[in-house]
Amino acid sequence: MKELGIADIHTHTMYSGFSKYSYVSLPDCVTSPEKSVRVAEKLGLDILCITDHNTIEGAIKAKKYNNQLVVIGEEILSKEGEIIGLFLQEPVKPDMSAEETIEHIHEQDGIAIAPHPFSVSCPCVDQRIHTLSFDGIEVFNALHRDGYSNAMALENCNGYAKLGGSDAHSSFMIGNGYSLFSGSSQEDLRTAIKNRRTYYGGRLTTLKDLINYSIRVAFESSKIILHFNNTECQISTRVSRISNSYKMLYLLGSIVYAFSPLPLACALIGDRIIKNRGRRMWRNRKSQLRF
Repeated sequence: MKELGIADIHTHTMYSGFSKYSYVSLPDCVTSPEKSVRVAEKLGLDILCITDHNTIEGAIKAKKYNNQLVVIGEEILSKEGEIIGLFLQEPVKPDMSAEETIEHIHEQDGIAIAPHPFSVSCPCVDQRIHTLSFDGIEVFNALHRDGYSNAMALENCNGYAKLGGSDAHSSFMIGNGYSLFSGSSQEDLRTAIKNRRTYYGGRLTTLKDLINYSIRVAFESSKIILHFNNTECQISTRVSRISNSYKMLYLLGSIVYAFSPLPLACALIGDRIIKNRGRRMWRNRKSQLRF
């Protein structure tokens, strides 16, 4: 029997920009493209899809380290939610309609995927997956621990390739979620998605991973401020624009955060909030089904 290839179809690097949490804007990911590639190689992945937010810059850089391993992708924020494009030749601009976004992906012979389509924490296409021309649905997203998002994606994926991804925002999350396909090459993955012959697997990202991720963001951002990491990306660009006094405040804040109970407290509170949202969504869905 032919062995199945393993692909992580949803990962991020330090080129993913920033995410806003309440009034605080923090780097979305601090993993370098090279680090992502080396971790994927060590894990034995056949395919690593780099899908940074609204850019393919990180994916292009990662591909230089292992051309056969890396697929150039992008997680594009459309007006109706996030959409992943794989096998891209050029970036797809954000803020278009979902239909236009998918059209631009397909125009360059790319694959259009609905990531976390029923997310309780990220912009998602929701029920529009039934009217849009997706090639596949991410039915398992390792970062979504709420119990609702993945279950709803699986329930609504009929007619699409079923895919799994880690949504890794740190190197130690890579491979937490994955897609299985016949073969091992990039073309094999593309064919499997087109023919809807993919499988999914993995484990949910642990609280420990989330705690380590937040500490890693503080640590790596501090290295950029101190010029121990001179990689040109959105993080370094933003750091170069802030005053020295704010840099010192951030460094002090990072130290206090990393060596205090705050990472644990933030992870526990955030996890509780997300799971409560998931429960509310389930209750709302059950109420709708009754009528």
